[in-house]
Amino acid sequence: MAQNRLTYSEFVNTLKDCDIQKGDIILFFSSLKHIGPLECGNDRKEILEFYYSALKDLIGDEGTLLVFTGFPDYGRYGTPFILEKSPSRMGVFSEYVRTLPNSIRSMHPIVNVTGHGKLAKEICGGSHFEGQGYKSPWGKMHRRNAKIVSMGVYAFTIIHYIESIYGVPYKYVKIYKTPVYANGIEVPGPFTMTNRYLDYSIAYNHDKYKKYLIDLGLTKIRPIGRSCVYVTKIKPAFDVLIEKLNEDRYFFLEKTPVFRYGEYPADGLTGDSKYIYSKPGPNIIDSNLRNT
Repeated sequence: MAQNRLTYSEFVNTLKDCDIQKGDIILFFSSLKHIGPLECGNDRKEILEFYYSALKDLIGDEGTLLVFTGFPDYGRYGTPFILEKSPSRMGVFSEYVRTLPNSIRSMHPIVNVTGHGKLAKEICGGSHFEGQGYKSPWGKMHRRNAKIVSMGVYAFTIIHYIESIYGVPYKYVKIYKTPVYANGIEVPGPFTMTNRYLDYSIAYNHDKYKKYLIDLGLTKIRPIGRSCVYVTKIKPAFDVLIEKLNEDRYFFLEKTPVFRYGEYPADGLTGDSKYIYSKPGPNIIDSNLRNT
C-alpha cells in the first residue's frame, strides 16, 4: 500500500516541474482530502508539517509562503473580526500557517492573507481597507508576480482583484461597519469590499477562464496524489484576463446579467443579512464557505 501514498520527494519534484523554485512568492490553496494518503501517515500534525516543510524546502529562506485566511463569519449577526483570534475558514493548512510563529496576517476582516517568510510583513503587514484593491496583499502579489499554487482544487481568487482593478458592471462597493480589532484596539475603517449584486442571475463560469489559462500555457497542471496541482503566475494571467475583459466585461460569468435598471439588489450597508448569509455556499477548499 505504501506505493499509493504520496512521498515527500514526489510532492517536491512535482512542484519543481511546475517551476516552483528558491525565492518564489507563492499563494498556496489546498484541499488536502483530495490528495489522499501521505507517506508520513495519518496524523493531522504530521500531515500539515509534511506540506509546510516541503513548501519551505522548495522556496527556501528567501521565499515567502502566503495563504488565504479569510473569515466570512464577519458581520453576520454582528460577529467582529479579531486579527489574532478569528480563525481562517479557508482550510486546515491555511489555519496552520496562520498560527505559526512569525506569521503575519493582513487586516481585512473577510479576505485577509497570512504570510510567512522573507516578504510576509511587506505583503501582509498593516491594514488594507479595500478587500482586493491596489493596496491589498492581492495587489502586492500581482506587482511581485507571485505564483498561485492550487492543490486538490482549482482556486483562482485573484479574479476578484482583477475585477476590482478593472471595474466590472455586476459588482458594487459594500461598506462594513462591524468592528475590527487588532491588539485589543478597534481599527478605524471603513473597511470595504467589492461584491456582486445578489440578483440578475449572476453566476461565475470558472471552467471558462481556467481552460483559457491552461490553453495559453499560463496555468501548468500536473497530477499529484489522487488529484492535480495547478500553478499560475499572476502577472501574465492578469494581463491576458484584462484583455478578455476589454472584449467582454462579463467574461468571468456564465452569461450576461439581465439588469433591471433603477434597482440595486444588495443587502445594504449595515442592514439585516440573515436571509443571504443563511444560504450555504460552495465547499471548495476544506471549508464551510458561505456567500459573502
